[in-house]
Amino acid sequence: MGWWVTIRSKAAAILATLVASATFLAPSATAAGMQLGNYDLWTNRYDRASWLWFISGCIPEKSPDCITVAARPRLQFYAYYGSKAWLVDGRYTFTVDVPDGLRCPGYNLPTRETYSWDAVTLVGTIDSKYDVGCFNGPPGTQFWTFKLVRL
Repeated sequence: MGWWVTIRSKAAAILATLVASATFLAPSATAAGMQLGNYDLWTNRYDRASWLWFISGCIPEKSPDCITVAARPRLQFYAYYGSKAWLVDGRYTFTVDVPDGLRCPGYNLPTRETYSWDAVTLVGTIDSKYDVGCFNGPPGTQFWTFKLVRL
């Protein structure tokens, strides 16, 4: 009967090791929401342009709660932008200065834009703020929505 106890003890030790390893090696719930790769940015923000986002891990942070967004316009006269986005309470958020964020007749003005989106649904908002409006108008804000679609 002693051999049976030894086998059960070893099996229990192996099982405990496997459970501990699986817990340690399993991706966190926060990492599961946003896959790295290319995304289409579907938004009501632009009527003449579309954007491609390349999502990668953060360097040097290497945190599951941080991603790097590199936004590329599909039309050459729009500006590139990029930033690190941090996951807080299920939403990724980053703020970026866009040199041509406010389109005026014949010229563009800079904006500061905050992108925020749900890590699971990939649906979010853009809050765009500017210090001077078109034709030297007052400061203001604009609000847009978007969805990220994995390519």
